[in-house]
Amino acid sequence: MHFSTFTAMKTMKVLVVDDEPLARIRMRKLLLESGKNLEIDEADGSDKALEKIMESKPFAVFLDIQMPGKGGFEFIEDLEKIPKEDIPYIIFVTAFDKYAIEAFKKNAIDYLLKPVEQDRLTQTLEKLAAFENSNKHDSGIDDLYKKLRDLIGNKSDKYLQRLQVRVGDRTLLINTADIVRFESDEKYTAVYTNDNRYIIDTPIVDLESKLDPEAFIRVHRANLLAVNRISEIRRQFPGKLSVVLNDSAKTIVPVGRNYADKVRDL
Repeated sequence: MHFSTFTAMKTMKVLVVDDEPLARIRMRKLLLESGKNLEIDEADGSDKALEKIMESKPFAVFLDIQMPGKGGFEFIEDLEKIPKEDIPYIIFVTAFDKYAIEAFKKNAIDYLLKPVEQDRLTQTLEKLAAFENSNKHDSGIDDLYKKLRDLIGNKSDKYLQRLQVRVGDRTLLINTADIVRFESDEKYTAVYTNDNRYIIDTPIVDLESKLDPEAFIRVHRANLLAVNRISEIRRQFPGKLSVVLNDSAKTIVPVGRNYADKVRDL
């Protein structure tokens, strides 16, 4: 676990993995303000993260679970491709439910709930420092893989992972992780990714019942949004809310009165 390098240099190498540039900037700022001696690197996705782990062998990785394409859970499986001694500590940065968090806590890893707080991050860094001369992480990694595979399988079986979209004589398969929002339009539903719009005939209420409720939130009778694409909540007079998305258009979506409490709890 790279203990000799960490001990000699008194510097901990950490890698921040998140597809959102602003999220990486914020995490870097929090890490710098922690007062710890850190060497910080970044990756915007799982493939790049794996390359950096193999090249620079960071001591720890702060890993976002929900990313377009290959998410955090799938990334964990990819770690089996590298030598066991080069596997870093994994700290999940997540908005997952308490049951998943309890599963993580039983292994030698940590988790941070978004939005990450400075005090909580400091606790994680202290835990990592305490692991410097411990074999706990290495001895528990196989159990970690098994538990995460179980979580991946449970979620894949229960919720919709890909959506079929017909475009002319083609049928596209869109990963739900790449979808920014759904908008109901009379008999049809518009599906928005970061740069594209598609039309399907599945009612938005049916989609909501098939999607992971931790990943998508209904904010209006006509709007179903990806939680991790909401970057800002705006309060408007008189007492109304809207949300700003982090898609390429910086879309603003009104929040219906009946959904306001759910949005405030994000």
